[in-house]
Amino acid sequence: MAEYEFDVAPSFAEQDRPQVEPIVRRLEELGVKVYYDEDQVVARWGLDLVEHIVETLTHKVRYVLMFASRHYVGHKWAQHERRTAQARALELQNEYVLPIKLDDTEVPGLLSTIGFLDRRKHTVDVIAQAVVEKLAQHRAAFTTRNPITPQAVAALAQEKPHGWEYLLYVGVVLQGLKKLEGKYREHFLRYAPRNGTVEHGSGFGLIQDRNVLLNEIVKVAVETVFTEQTQEAAFGPPGDPDRIVHLGELFVRTFDEILEWARDIHGTSYADDQAREAARLQARFADQQLRAMHDVAQDLNKIADTLVERQTAGEPINMTVPLVFEVDPELERQFRESLQRLSR
Repeated sequence: MAEYEFDVAPSFAEQDRPQVEPIVRRLEELGVKVYYDEDQVVARWGLDLVEHIVETLTHKVRYVLMFASRHYVGHKWAQHERRTAQARALELQNEYVLPIKLDDTEVPGLLSTIGFLDRRKHTVDVIAQAVVEKLAQHRAAFTTRNPITPQAVAALAQEKPHGWEYLLYVGVVLQGLKKLEGKYREHFLRYAPRNGTVEHGSGFGLIQDRNVLLNEIVKVAVETVFTEQTQEAAFGPPGDPDRIVHLGELFVRTFDEILEWARDIHGTSYADDQAREAARLQARFADQQLRAMHDVAQDLNKIADTLVERQTAGEPINMTVPLVFEVDPELERQFRESLQRLSR
């Protein structure tokens, strides 16, 4: 984990200083190390400030607080700071620029999908506390991309940045699903390696057994794994890291069970072509649930790095696992017709 001389540096237009300075002073009261130009008069004296700002924002500051406004966009010095900060963010490939809106002016190069706070809606103390939480998240050195180790979990649980429970859960889910990505893609290619099972008959009994097995997977998920009580036990105060990790692993395990259920169908060899057709249609019963769970994980991935900003802004974070074992009516019709052909 990189060490920096300063925790944050505000980047702003001179006209916006009255809105920026109260936040700077509150951050200092909270123990945050701030690079603030008015406190660096002696240090900056005689330096080439263009080079000094590049050196500072590139190597000495953990986060840049970008105070976005119409003044900021038009201010030449602020433009230099903005371009330097954005170049650094691109190099780091993670959050580095923390935007704070002063008005609705769009800042060139600042994507609308990046989480932000709004000085018009959030008080000085709320913004300062959000920065403190962001720094705590950094000190835990925990991201959804890093390996989930006992040491990483312990560090996250010790720092407890805002939203740490969700960050941990998302990390476990994303890394688990990443290992299953190949199987997930193969499912929609309707492929699986041969499993050694050969069905010589109509396959009717085997199809019935598989329906029972899928129903059991659904029942266990609905009644035991993803209940409100289970999630409350993990995410509710004070938050239990072990339970959160376990819940994330159960998400992945359920996803894998559904994949394996369909994979077993595709991996079986059928002597009868009609039995093969019916079985392949049955395997598609898993499609909607697999897509729903995969999409939820990807959506959570998009917000994982902005949990502090989103929760500070009052945005609800939905961790509900969708259980949508619904079969497309057209697929169900085709499956029933295939079964009727088998029974003739």
